[in-house]
Amino acid sequence: MKRLVLVSVLLTLAASIAMAAPPTTADLLRLVPEGAQAIVAIDSAALRTHPAVQTWLARQRAWAATDEKLKRFLDDAGLDPVRDVDLLVLAALGSDRETTGVALLVGRYDPTALGAALTARGASSFALAGVPAFRLPDSGHHGSQAVLAQRSPELVIVGDEAAVTAAFAAPHAVSPLIAGDIAAGNLDLHAPFWMVAAVPAGARRQAGDSADQVHGEGSDSVRGMLLASGTVQKVIAQAYLGDSLRFVVAAVADTAENAGLLRDAAKGALAAMRLHLQESAPDLVEVLRNIDLRADGTVVSGKGSIPLALLEKLAAHHKAGHEGEKL
Repeated sequence: MKRLVLVSVLLTLAASIAMAAPPTTADLLRLVPEGAQAIVAIDSAALRTHPAVQTWLARQRAWAATDEKLKRFLDDAGLDPVRDVDLLVLAALGSDRETTGVALLVGRYDPTALGAALTARGASSFALAGVPAFRLPDSGHHGSQAVLAQRSPELVIVGDEAAVTAAFAAPHAVSPLIAGDIAAGNLDLHAPFWMVAAVPAGARRQAGDSADQVHGEGSDSVRGMLLASGTVQKVIAQAYLGDSLRFVVAAVADTAENAGLLRDAAKGALAAMRLHLQESAPDLVEVLRNIDLRADGTVVSGKGSIPLALLEKLAAHHKAGHEGEKL
Protein backbone atom coordinates (compact mmCIF):
# COMPACT_ATOMS: atom_id res chain seq x y z
CA MET A 1 0.00 0.00 0.00
CA LYS A 2 2.83 2.40 0.89
CA ARG A 3 4.48 1.67 -2.46
CA LEU A 4 1.21 2.42 -4.26
CA VAL A 5 0.87 5.75 -2.43
CA LEU A 6 4.49 6.64 -3.26
CA VAL A 7 3.96 5.83 -6.93
CA SER A 8 0.79 7.94 -6.97
CA VAL A 9 2.60 10.90 -5.42
CA LEU A 10 5.46 10.64 -7.92
CA LEU A 11 3.06 10.45 -10.84
CA THR A 12 1.20 13.49 -9.55
CA LEU A 13 4.43 15.45 -9.22
CA ALA A 14 5.52 14.40 -12.71
CA ALA A 15 2.18 15.47 -14.14
CA SER A 16 2.46 18.84 -12.37
CA ILE A 17 5.93 19.40 -13.78
CA ALA A 18 4.76 18.46 -17.26
CA MET A 19 1.79 20.85 -17.00
CA ALA A 20 4.11 23.64 -15.86
CA ALA A 21 6.42 23.21 -18.85
CA PRO A 22 6.49 26.29 -21.07
CA PRO A 23 4.60 26.11 -24.38
CA THR A 24 6.42 24.64 -27.38
CA THR A 25 6.21 25.77 -30.99
CA ALA A 26 3.62 23.06 -31.62
CA ASP A 27 1.55 24.38 -28.69
CA LEU A 28 1.68 27.95 -29.97
CA LEU A 29 0.62 26.93 -33.47
CA ARG A 30 -2.64 25.61 -32.01
CA LEU A 31 -3.32 29.13 -30.68
CA VAL A 32 -2.73 30.96 -33.98
CA PRO A 33 -6.13 32.35 -35.08
CA GLU A 34 -7.76 31.18 -38.28
CA GLY A 35 -6.92 32.96 -41.51
CA ALA A 36 -3.14 33.09 -41.09
CA GLN A 37 -1.44 34.15 -44.32
CA ALA A 38 2.09 34.02 -42.94
CA ILE A 39 3.66 32.40 -39.86
CA VAL A 40 7.18 32.94 -38.55
CA ALA A 41 8.78 31.02 -35.68
CA ILE A 42 12.06 31.91 -33.94
CA ASP A 43 13.59 29.71 -31.24
CA SER A 44 15.60 32.48 -29.61
CA ALA A 45 16.62 30.24 -26.69
CA ALA A 46 18.40 27.91 -29.12
CA LEU A 47 19.85 30.69 -31.26
CA ARG A 48 21.34 32.72 -28.41
CA THR A 49 23.53 29.79 -27.33
CA HIS A 50 25.46 30.05 -30.60
CA PRO A 51 28.73 32.03 -30.22
CA ALA A 52 28.10 34.10 -33.36
CA VAL A 53 24.65 35.06 -32.15
CA GLN A 54 26.03 35.96 -28.72
CA THR A 55 28.45 38.37 -30.43
CA TRP A 56 25.66 39.89 -32.48
CA LEU A 57 23.43 40.22 -29.42
CA ALA A 58 26.21 41.98 -27.55
CA ARG A 59 26.30 44.55 -30.35
CA GLN A 60 22.53 44.92 -30.17
CA ARG A 61 22.71 45.47 -26.42
CA ALA A 62 25.16 48.28 -27.05
CA TRP A 63 22.74 49.79 -29.58
CA ALA A 64 19.74 49.44 -27.26
CA ALA A 65 21.67 51.19 -24.49
CA THR A 66 21.79 54.32 -26.69
CA ASP A 67 17.97 54.43 -26.88
CA GLU A 68 17.15 55.91 -23.50
CA LYS A 69 13.38 55.61 -23.91
CA LEU A 70 13.60 51.90 -24.79
CA LYS A 71 16.13 51.20 -22.07
CA ARG A 72 13.99 52.94 -19.44
CA PHE A 73 10.89 50.96 -20.45
CA LEU A 74 12.73 47.62 -20.34
CA ASP A 75 14.24 48.49 -16.97
CA ASP A 76 10.86 49.50 -15.57
CA ALA A 77 9.23 46.34 -16.98
CA GLY A 78 12.00 44.13 -15.56
CA LEU A 79 12.43 42.70 -19.04
CA ASP A 80 15.54 41.78 -20.99
CA PRO A 81 14.31 40.48 -24.38
CA VAL A 82 17.64 38.77 -25.07
CA ARG A 83 17.60 36.86 -21.80
CA ASP A 84 13.90 36.50 -21.03
CA VAL A 85 12.20 35.67 -24.36
CA ASP A 86 12.77 32.07 -25.46
CA LEU A 87 10.35 31.50 -28.33
CA LEU A 88 8.38 33.68 -30.73
CA VAL A 89 5.61 32.82 -33.15
CA LEU A 90 4.36 35.68 -35.32
CA ALA A 91 1.36 35.44 -37.62
CA ALA A 92 -0.06 37.78 -40.25
CA LEU A 93 -3.83 37.46 -40.50
CA GLY A 94 -6.46 38.53 -43.01
CA SER A 95 -6.21 39.31 -46.71
CA ASP A 96 -3.82 41.33 -48.85
CA ARG A 97 -6.29 44.24 -48.58
CA GLU A 98 -6.36 44.41 -44.79
CA THR A 99 -3.82 42.57 -42.66
CA THR A 100 -3.55 42.35 -38.90
CA GLY A 101 -1.17 40.32 -36.82
CA VAL A 102 -0.53 38.56 -33.57
CA ALA A 103 2.69 37.73 -31.71
CA LEU A 104 3.00 34.90 -29.18
CA LEU A 105 6.08 35.22 -26.97
CA VAL A 106 7.19 32.53 -24.54
CA GLY A 107 9.58 33.50 -21.76
CA ARG A 108 9.82 34.88 -18.24
CA TYR A 109 7.85 37.98 -17.30
CA ASP A 110 7.10 40.03 -14.20
CA PRO A 111 3.37 40.81 -14.65
CA THR A 112 3.34 43.56 -12.01
CA ALA A 113 6.38 45.40 -13.38
CA LEU A 114 5.28 44.96 -17.00
CA GLY A 115 1.78 46.25 -16.27
CA ALA A 116 3.10 49.24 -14.32
CA ALA A 117 5.54 50.13 -17.12
CA LEU A 118 2.78 49.98 -19.73
CA THR A 119 0.29 51.97 -17.65
CA ALA A 120 2.90 54.66 -16.95
CA ARG A 121 3.22 55.11 -20.71
CA GLY A 122 -0.47 55.55 -21.40
CA ALA A 123 -1.75 51.97 -21.79
CA SER A 124 -5.24 51.33 -20.42
CA SER A 125 -5.92 48.15 -18.48
CA PHE A 126 -8.93 45.87 -18.88
CA ALA A 127 -9.83 42.21 -18.39
CA LEU A 128 -9.58 39.77 -21.29
CA ALA A 129 -10.82 36.23 -20.69
CA GLY A 130 -10.43 36.84 -16.96
CA VAL A 131 -6.80 38.00 -17.02
CA PRO A 132 -5.27 41.51 -17.03
CA ALA A 133 -4.70 43.01 -20.46
CA PHE A 134 -3.65 46.39 -21.81
CA ARG A 135 -4.67 48.48 -24.79
CA LEU A 136 -1.45 50.01 -26.02
CA PRO A 137 -1.26 53.75 -26.74
CA ASP A 138 -0.89 55.20 -30.24
CA SER A 139 -1.44 51.81 -31.87
CA GLY A 140 -4.71 52.39 -33.73
CA HIS A 141 -4.83 50.94 -37.24
CA HIS A 142 -8.02 51.07 -39.32
CA GLY A 143 -10.03 51.48 -36.14
CA SER A 144 -8.31 48.66 -34.25
CA GLN A 145 -5.90 48.95 -31.33
CA ALA A 146 -3.05 46.71 -30.27
CA VAL A 147 -3.53 44.73 -27.08
CA LEU A 148 -1.05 42.97 -24.78
CA ALA A 149 -2.20 40.17 -22.50
CA GLN A 150 -0.47 37.48 -20.47
CA ARG A 151 -2.29 34.22 -21.16
CA SER A 152 -0.14 32.28 -18.68
CA PRO A 153 2.99 32.98 -16.57
CA GLU A 154 5.16 32.04 -19.57
CA LEU A 155 3.11 33.40 -22.48
CA VAL A 156 2.47 36.99 -23.57
CA ILE A 157 0.28 37.68 -26.60
CA VAL A 158 0.32 40.98 -28.49
CA GLY A 159 -1.80 42.02 -31.44
CA ASP A 160 -5.15 43.21 -32.68
CA GLU A 161 -7.77 42.71 -29.94
CA ALA A 162 -9.82 40.28 -32.03
CA ALA A 163 -6.72 38.20 -32.78
CA VAL A 164 -5.58 38.16 -29.15
CA THR A 165 -9.08 37.15 -28.05
CA ALA A 166 -9.04 34.31 -30.60
CA ALA A 167 -5.65 33.15 -29.28
CA PHE A 168 -7.16 32.95 -25.79
CA ALA A 169 -9.77 30.47 -27.02
CA ALA A 170 -9.34 26.71 -26.60
CA PRO A 171 -6.53 25.21 -28.74
CA HIS A 172 -7.67 24.22 -32.21
CA ALA A 173 -6.26 22.52 -35.29
CA VAL A 174 -3.03 23.88 -36.75
CA SER A 175 -3.53 26.44 -39.51
CA PRO A 176 -4.16 24.96 -42.98
CA LEU A 177 -1.31 27.19 -44.17
CA ILE A 178 1.24 24.83 -42.60
CA ALA A 179 -0.65 21.65 -41.61
CA GLY A 180 0.00 19.92 -44.94
CA ASP A 181 3.69 20.86 -44.96
CA ILE A 182 4.16 19.48 -41.44
CA ALA A 183 2.45 16.21 -42.40
CA ALA A 184 4.54 15.92 -45.58
CA GLY A 185 7.80 16.59 -43.74
CA ASN A 186 8.43 19.81 -45.68
CA LEU A 187 8.52 21.89 -42.50
CA ASP A 188 10.74 21.19 -39.50
CA LEU A 189 9.17 22.72 -36.39
CA HIS A 190 12.47 22.22 -34.54
CA ALA A 191 14.39 24.52 -36.90
CA PRO A 192 15.55 27.59 -34.94
CA PHE A 193 14.00 29.77 -37.63
CA TRP A 194 11.27 29.00 -40.11
CA MET A 195 8.71 30.91 -42.11
CA VAL A 196 5.72 29.98 -44.26
CA ALA A 197 3.84 32.58 -46.28
CA ALA A 198 1.04 32.45 -48.81
CA VAL A 199 1.75 34.69 -51.79
CA PRO A 200 -1.19 37.08 -52.35
CA ALA A 201 -2.75 37.13 -55.79
CA GLY A 202 -1.87 40.81 -56.12
CA ALA A 203 1.82 40.10 -55.54
CA ARG A 204 1.76 37.32 -58.14
CA ARG A 205 0.25 39.66 -60.72
CA GLN A 206 2.76 42.36 -59.87
CA ALA A 207 5.66 39.94 -60.40
CA GLY A 208 4.44 39.20 -63.92
CA ASP A 209 3.88 42.87 -64.71
CA SER A 210 7.35 43.79 -63.41
CA ALA A 211 8.99 41.41 -65.87
CA ASP A 212 8.22 43.78 -68.74
CA GLN A 213 10.11 46.58 -66.97
CA VAL A 214 13.42 44.69 -66.69
CA HIS A 215 16.14 45.70 -69.15
CA GLY A 216 19.91 45.71 -69.40
CA GLU A 217 22.63 43.15 -68.65
CA GLY A 218 21.28 39.87 -67.32
CA SER A 219 17.69 41.00 -67.92
CA ASP A 220 16.67 37.73 -69.59
CA SER A 221 17.33 35.66 -66.48
CA VAL A 222 15.71 38.23 -64.18
CA ARG A 223 12.68 38.51 -66.46
CA GLY A 224 12.30 34.75 -66.56
CA MET A 225 12.54 34.55 -62.76
CA LEU A 226 9.86 37.21 -62.31
CA LEU A 227 7.51 35.53 -64.76
CA ALA A 228 8.00 32.14 -63.08
CA SER A 229 7.59 33.61 -59.59
CA GLY A 230 4.16 34.82 -60.63
CA THR A 231 3.01 31.19 -60.42
CA VAL A 232 4.17 30.70 -56.79
CA GLN A 233 1.36 30.09 -54.31
CA LYS A 234 3.41 29.69 -51.12
CA VAL A 235 6.97 30.06 -49.85
CA ILE A 236 8.62 28.00 -47.09
CA ALA A 237 11.99 28.90 -45.56
CA GLN A 238 14.02 27.26 -42.78
CA ALA A 239 17.45 28.05 -41.36
CA TYR A 240 19.93 26.31 -39.06
CA LEU A 241 23.12 27.61 -37.42
CA GLY A 242 26.36 25.71 -36.98
CA ASP A 243 29.72 26.58 -38.49
CA SER A 244 27.62 27.87 -41.37
CA LEU A 245 24.15 29.21 -41.95
CA ARG A 246 22.31 26.33 -43.60
CA PHE A 247 19.09 27.18 -45.37
CA VAL A 248 16.27 25.32 -47.07
CA VAL A 249 13.83 27.29 -49.21
CA ALA A 250 10.84 25.91 -51.10
CA ALA A 251 8.29 27.49 -53.40
CA VAL A 252 4.96 25.86 -54.23
CA ALA A 253 3.84 26.60 -57.79
CA ASP A 254 0.33 26.25 -59.17
CA THR A 255 1.26 23.37 -61.51
CA ALA A 256 4.10 20.87 -61.89
CA GLU A 257 4.97 22.34 -65.29
CA ASN A 258 5.33 25.82 -63.82
CA ALA A 259 7.41 24.36 -61.01
CA GLY A 260 9.83 23.04 -63.62
CA LEU A 261 9.93 26.44 -65.31
CA LEU A 262 10.57 28.09 -61.94
CA ARG A 263 13.46 25.72 -61.24
CA ASP A 264 14.99 26.45 -64.64
CA ALA A 265 14.54 30.20 -64.17
CA ALA A 266 16.18 30.00 -60.74
CA LYS A 267 19.13 28.10 -62.19
CA GLY A 268 19.52 30.78 -64.84
CA ALA A 269 19.36 33.55 -62.25
CA LEU A 270 22.01 31.83 -60.11
CA ALA A 271 24.28 31.43 -63.14
CA ALA A 272 23.91 35.14 -63.94
CA MET A 273 24.72 36.06 -60.34
CA ARG A 274 27.84 33.87 -60.37
CA LEU A 275 29.00 35.57 -63.56
CA HIS A 276 28.40 39.01 -62.07
CA LEU A 277 30.22 38.22 -58.80
CA GLN A 278 33.15 36.13 -59.99
CA GLU A 279 35.56 39.08 -59.80
CA SER A 280 34.16 40.99 -56.82
CA ALA A 281 33.10 38.14 -54.51
CA PRO A 282 34.60 34.77 -55.53
CA ASP A 283 33.77 33.20 -52.15
CA LEU A 284 30.11 33.99 -52.67
CA VAL A 285 30.28 32.48 -56.15
CA GLU A 286 31.23 29.15 -54.57
CA VAL A 287 28.24 29.37 -52.25
CA LEU A 288 25.91 29.98 -55.20
CA ARG A 289 27.47 27.12 -57.16
CA ASN A 290 26.72 24.68 -54.34
CA ILE A 291 23.02 25.51 -54.04
CA ASP A 292 21.02 22.38 -54.85
CA LEU A 293 17.87 23.19 -56.84
CA ARG A 294 15.21 20.56 -57.43
CA ALA A 295 11.61 20.27 -58.57
CA ASP A 296 9.30 17.61 -57.16
CA GLY A 297 5.73 17.88 -58.36
CA THR A 298 4.61 21.45 -57.71
CA VAL A 299 7.40 22.11 -55.17
CA VAL A 300 10.72 23.72 -56.09
CA SER A 301 13.34 23.52 -53.34
CA GLY A 302 16.77 25.01 -52.88
CA LYS A 303 19.32 23.97 -50.27
CA GLY A 304 22.63 25.60 -49.47
CA SER A 305 24.90 26.98 -46.77
CA ILE A 306 26.98 30.09 -46.15
CA PRO A 307 30.05 29.91 -43.87
CA LEU A 308 29.62 32.26 -40.92
CA ALA A 309 33.08 33.69 -41.56
CA LEU A 310 31.92 34.73 -45.03
CA LEU A 311 28.78 36.33 -43.61
CA GLU A 312 30.89 38.36 -41.17
CA LYS A 313 33.18 39.41 -44.03
CA LEU A 314 30.27 40.51 -46.21
CA ALA A 315 28.62 42.36 -43.32
CA ALA A 316 31.86 44.21 -42.52
CA HIS A 317 32.31 45.11 -46.19
CA HIS A 318 28.74 46.39 -46.41
CA LYS A 319 29.13 48.44 -43.21
CA ALA A 320 32.39 49.97 -44.42
CA GLY A 321 30.77 50.93 -47.73
CA HIS A 322 27.75 52.42 -45.97
CA GLU A 323 29.91 54.49 -43.62
CA GLY A 324 32.00 55.65 -46.62
CA GLU A 325 28.84 56.95 -48.31
CA LYS A 326 28.03 59.01 -45.20
CA LEU A 327 31.45 60.64 -45.36
